[in-house]
This record gives sequence, structure tokens and C-alpha cells, in this order.
Amino acid sequence: MASPEVDEVKARVNIVDLIGRYITLKPAGQRFKGRCPFHPDDTPSLMVSPDKGLWHCFGCNVGGDAIGFLMRIERLSFPEALARLAQEAGVELRGGEGKAKLYRASEEVAGYFARELIGPQGGKARDYLVGRGIGKDLWQKYRLGYAPDGWDNLIRALGRMGLEVLRDLGLVVAGERGYYDRFRDRVMFTIHDDQGRPVAFAGRSFSGEPKYLNVPNTPLFTKGTLLYGLDSAKDAIRRRARVVLVEGYTDVISFQTAGIEETVGSMGTALTEAQARLMARYTDRVVIAYDRDAAGESSTLRGLAILRGAGLRVEVATLPPGEDPDTLVRRHGVDAAHAVMAEARPFHRFFLESLAERHDLATIEGKEAALAEAKGFWSEVKKSLPLEHELVHGLADLLSLPEEEVRAFLRGRGRSIPRTTEHGARLGPEELVLHFLIAGKLPDKAIADLEIQDFRPEYRPIVEKWWELRRAGGTPTAAGLAGELDPEHVGHLTRLALLELSFSDEDRAMEDALVRFVYLPRLSRRMDEVRARLKAAEAAGEGEEVRRLNMQFQALCQERLRLLRRR
Repeated sequence: MASPEVDEVKARVNIVDLIGRYITLKPAGQRFKGRCPFHPDDTPSLMVSPDKGLWHCFGCNVGGDAIGFLMRIERLSFPEALARLAQEAGVELRGGEGKAKLYRASEEVAGYFARELIGPQGGKARDYLVGRGIGKDLWQKYRLGYAPDGWDNLIRALGRMGLEVLRDLGLVVAGERGYYDRFRDRVMFTIHDDQGRPVAFAGRSFSGEPKYLNVPNTPLFTKGTLLYGLDSAKDAIRRRARVVLVEGYTDVISFQTAGIEETVGSMGTALTEAQARLMARYTDRVVIAYDRDAAGESSTLRGLAILRGAGLRVEVATLPPGEDPDTLVRRHGVDAAHAVMAEARPFHRFFLESLAERHDLATIEGKEAALAEAKGFWSEVKKSLPLEHELVHGLADLLSLPEEEVRAFLRGRGRSIPRTTEHGARLGPEELVLHFLIAGKLPDKAIADLEIQDFRPEYRPIVEKWWELRRAGGTPTAAGLAGELDPEHVGHLTRLALLELSFSDEDRAMEDALVRFVYLPRLSRRMDEVRARLKAAEAAGEGEEVRRLNMQFQALCQERLRLLRRR
């Protein structure tokens, strides 16, 4: 729930004036309209409602209030945008002293965990860190620590600060018999904001689940808004004009220690828009360095699209199988880490190459699986016009398919992918029907619906000979047909008969081909005939005939809709 101060700021800020500082707004009824600054906008698609205090772009589907607009356009955090607007609106933000108290308490907690790490009970934690290549010289730099085993060690050590403060920091949990420590027998990682202030903590267990445990959202910390290690990486990010994004805490420490100082961590969560905007405040280039399994996950792929949406150029560094950034440095050394980073590829190349690695694109089934995977995060990709173009172009080239058909499939207008031969030639519904006919797979009802004139001239002799053999009481086969045809038509026959196609759902593919080749075209011809007769009846003033033909036309329209739904 928004605080009274936030509501007051939004009530005082003129959202039209605010957005009008960045783009030209023109009245559109009771609202205002302008070109969106967050995507290429040829026609004004951003709408501002002064009475509701909201804005929305109908092109890239982003929107919000005045604070949200300032956050996005200036790449600010929520507190920064709120403070700026509050100052302009003359609103005094309260609660500053309460937060200052929490910052001081968080600093004391970090010190407590650090003392426990080097104390008598911290031997297991020290061994763990050293075993991960994190020596004593790094413990203080990264504010590492240890939460000793026991239910109330933290409470007894820092209880003077008050249970309410420890609760507000997410460090204690209320149980049936009172409060107890959230972290017990865990290696502790201190999470800092970008100003270097300790704001949250995460603990790594030695055994059992969860392996990593974070504090919940607190007044100082909201999940998905911070990046681990940013406070120590931001100068290097500006200097090297890039940020390297990894997942875990030890990944950050290992990479930064290896000289890749511009590394930050997403802390194992799906990347958020807030984290993307935070990175975009320091650079316009991000290199993803996740392990191979994580890099291929759909949540990561959506995160890559989010980064692109924040205006960041995205590259992917592919780690060796079975390695994450931490193990890469420890097992293979600093040079191996730098070599991996040097081979980072643009996002769309990485994604397309990963599809080729994980699917057999020589088969129809493999192509379908690749397209289905691309379609899985299309809603995120299409927010970025350049990324959409790159992906469609790359998929079309990779799968040897026309770009317009790949785009139609991704947009949901295609039910099955267009078929091609092993040589990349187009295999349309007519060829598919012939393929199933020659293979003896078409059902009797479908065979009865076939008409010779539906086929192209080069295919008609094949169908005619097939019918002739069937009427003679035989079972037409490709070999039998080949002996009855001239060389030109034999070539067409054998191409279709020997073609190896793999379908994820053969019956559906067969029905789709019949609908596209036989039933829809035939229905369209009937609709054209009825339409012409209807026009003539209207011209002749034949009211009864007009009504009859209208009913017939409507029935044909319903039949067409039924066929389309079958596809």
C-alpha cells in the first residue's frame, strides 16, 4: 500500500507537465498524446490521462504513474524518483530517521556475522570459504560472515537494538514461543545497495534445503531491485563500458577477484525490469555469464529480452559444460575466465546457436520444437523491434523457412510450420496430401473428397494412375505407380514418396494439409459462386432469391469458420 507521502506527491505533480518535459504532447480529447520515448514510435502511441494521473504506450505496452515515468526515463530507483518529485512538489518525506536507524542496525549485524566467522564457532564456515578459493583477505572486503548454530544467538547478541528492529530487517521470525533467528549455521553474505550500505543478508547452508536463504522484503530491501556486488563494481562498469551479469554470490566474488571487476549478481532470481534499469544507469552493454543450463532456461531468455527493453546491448558468454563462473575460475584459472568473456556473442546469435545445439533441425519435428521454444518468450521479444527482426531473420535462415511464415507462426497465426524437403524446397499442402496418398495413409473419406482438377498439371498423372490402380482392385504403391508413369512424372512421384518427414502429430498435419489444399479452396469457390448469384438476384429485384442466397452464404461462412478452427 502506498504511503500518504507517495499519494500526496502524485496528487501534486502535474503528469502532463512532467512528461511534456521529455516529449511533445498534444491534446486528444480529454487526454494528451505523444510519441513514446521508450521505443521507435512513428505514430504517437503514448497516451497521458491528467485526471487519472497515468500514462500508457499502446505500442510497447508500458505505462504507469508520474513516479514510474521518471524512473524509466531517467533510470532512477523508486526512492530517487520519489525524492526528486517530492522536492519539486514541496512534499516533506517522513520516515527518514526510522530508516537511518535500520541502516545503523544493519551495519551492526554485518559486524556481528563477521566476528562469528573468525570466532571459535566459525571453523566450518572458514573451511568452506577457503575451499571455494575465497581467502581471508576477501572476507572483510565482501563483508562475509557466519551465523552460528542455535535458535537465538543473534537475538542474545544484538537484542539491545530491539526485537522490532531485527524483525523489520527480516533477521528474526515469530514462532509459537517467541522470536528465533532466521539464519542458523550458515555462511553469511552481506547485500549492499549501490551506495555500499548493508541492507540485507543471505545465508548458505552446509547441507539441507534451502541451500540459499534470503531475508524477505524489508524497508531497506526489495527483492529484484538490487544487484549483488554493484557497489564494488560500478566504477569498473563505467570504466570498461560494460557490466557482466552472473547468478550467485560466489560467482561475483570469483569473477571480480579474477580481474573481471565489472561483475554483478542477480542473486539467483529471474531478472527484473528494476535490475535492468539499475544496470542501464551505468552502461549500455551487458554480458550474461550464466552456466549453460541456466542460460537456456525460459526465465533467463525472458530476462535477456527485459535487458534489451531497457536499452542494453546484450551478449552471452558461453561457459564450458558443467561450469559456473565460480568453478570456472577455481578449476581452470583466471585466463580461462577471460577467454570465455572474450568469446561473448550477441544475444540473438547465442539463442539461435543454442537451438541448433539442442534440436535436430534436419527434421520437421526438430524445427517445430525450435519454433515452439522461440514462441514461448515471443511476448517479451516483440517489445523490442530490433530484437524481433533479428530473431525472425535468424530463425528463417536457420530453419530454411520464409521470414513471413516464421513471423506468422510466432505471432500465433500459424498452427503448423511450413514443410520443406531435405533440399530446402517448399513443401506445401498439395505435396503433403500427395505424400500421404502415395504412402497409403489418407483415410477413405479424404480420398473420396479428392478431385483430379484440384491438383497441378504435373501431379495429375500420378493421381489418375493411382485411381486407376485402385479401381482395378489393387493397392496402389509407389513402386507400382512408377512402372506406369513416364520419366518426368516418375521424378515427381519418387521425390514425394521417398521424402522422410517427421511429424509431432501426423494426424493433425494430415488434416491441416487437407483443409488447406482441398476443403478451404473448394469452399472459397462455392462462396464466390453464391456471391455472384446474390449480386445478380439483388440487381433483378428477386427478394425471395436474395433471402435464400443470403442464408446459403451465411451457412458457407459458418462452415469456413468451422474448418479454420479445425486447423
